[in-house]
Amino acid sequence: MTLQVTRQNITSTMKIQNTPVLGGTAPRNARRTAEKLAGFALRWVKSIQPGLEGRRYLDVGCGNGFITELVAPAFDETVGLDVEETRLEDFRTHVGGKSNFKVLLMSAAKIEFPSEFFPFITSFEVLEHVPDLDASVREIVRVCRPGGIIVVSVPQVWFPFENHGVRIGRWHYPRKIPFLPYIRPLHRKWSLARVFSSAEMDRLFIQQGMELLGTSYVSPQFERAAAQANSWEGKFAFLKHMLCRCENIPGLRALTGVSMLKAYRKSP
Repeated sequence: MTLQVTRQNITSTMKIQNTPVLGGTAPRNARRTAEKLAGFALRWVKSIQPGLEGRRYLDVGCGNGFITELVAPAFDETVGLDVEETRLEDFRTHVGGKSNFKVLLMSAAKIEFPSEFFPFITSFEVLEHVPDLDASVREIVRVCRPGGIIVVSVPQVWFPFENHGVRIGRWHYPRKIPFLPYIRPLHRKWSLARVFSSAEMDRLFIQQGMELLGTSYVSPQFERAAAQANSWEGKFAFLKHMLCRCENIPGLRALTGVSMLKAYRKSP
């Protein structure tokens, strides 16, 4: 009974009225952001159960593979999945004919690989966009080997801006909305992507038999803004070094972290 109530609460908490929109792929000029996400993932490679390390790596929602390629050198074989063919074509072009890369059109909610197949899985900035969150989490956990690691990054609730825009009826506003994540009922109703608290993320994965290994935050790097002419966000780029220092300060790291990173290990 307790487990059923927990699942109902999670589904209710994370449900949003609008269909989540697909996220913008990581631009190849966003090097600092990519290195922060990939660096956190690589930190946990040594935590894979002995005997499983260095084999297969799966990136769910790989997009153009920009971040995937930074993690891939630690593994013999890399598989990238996404639902947008144009981004996958970019990924395939970039890796050329390297035989250790497989780039596949596939949904996070239906991963067409055997259970317990991958010892290391990442999903960067994806779960906020998937139509079926519960099914996607179940699938990611299903294909993870016992003793394997799952690393995810998602937008987190204490960052003061909603970055994906809103839809209210037929009206669509695609830009940043200040303080909307703090008003959860309105955010769930209007926003085009989810935000997550640390506790919500842990419940999603721990109820699937995962153990939390670590949590971190990534502050804005203003790299997208720098690529846009006359972007108001670009005027705040001088803050990035200060914000990076805040990533390691309790309290401040949540307020200044646009993304939250989590590492989990599947029980052996």
